[in-house]
Amino acid sequence: MARVLLAIASAALIVSTSAAAAVLVVRSSGPSATAYPPGKALPDTHMLKLKASDTVVLLDSRGTRTLHGPGSFSVLASATPAAGAANTAGTSARRIRLGAVRGIGTRSVWQADLGRSGNVCVANASELTLYRADASNAADVTLVDSTGKKADVYFEAGQSDAAWPTALPVTSGARINVTGLAEPATLTLRILSPAPSGLEGMAQSLIRADCQAQLDVLINTFSARSEG
Repeated sequence: MARVLLAIASAALIVSTSAAAAVLVVRSSGPSATAYPPGKALPDTHMLKLKASDTVVLLDSRGTRTLHGPGSFSVLASATPAAGAANTAGTSARRIRLGAVRGIGTRSVWQADLGRSGNVCVANASELTLYRADASNAADVTLVDSTGKKADVYFEAGQSDAAWPTALPVTSGARINVTGLAEPATLTLRILSPAPSGLEGMAQSLIRADCQAQLDVLINTFSARSEG
């Protein structure tokens, strides 16, 4: 009986270790994109065989790697952090607090990009903030949700982020219409429950909820080298 329990425990450990070692596809394009869709987990023994014009971005606890075809690439190849990166892939990404995942400057994954229509993932309502890409001029931005509740947010020249307005409840499925910038936009809030943990878990959650703008920030934050 003891041997059976030991065997079961060993098998569980192997499965757990294998799952933790899996590498996640977070972006792909080209002829092989259908074979490597975003969100696909690859075992650590996998070899990617890419064709000309293929580009695949992989993510694991060390950061991201961008592969360009044609060629064959090992999932386990070392990902060396890019020199001068604001947050390198070598950081202990699995331990990073959700609210601390930031890219260049003050950009955070948990910001609603007011210039890009689409879904906005929320892991913690208290950490949700607003972001605008062009901060060259002052701007009066108006946000209106589907119930008619309205909030005005003023951005000074040079200011790219602001607090989420307390007048607008952060609820899953809420649609927020944004005006006052170069182009109007519509944001749809998606509450992540349970909140994701680890770099891979965050990426998988963003992919499943189709929060593309935030996924782009995450990829750029932990970008490492480009191969091929």
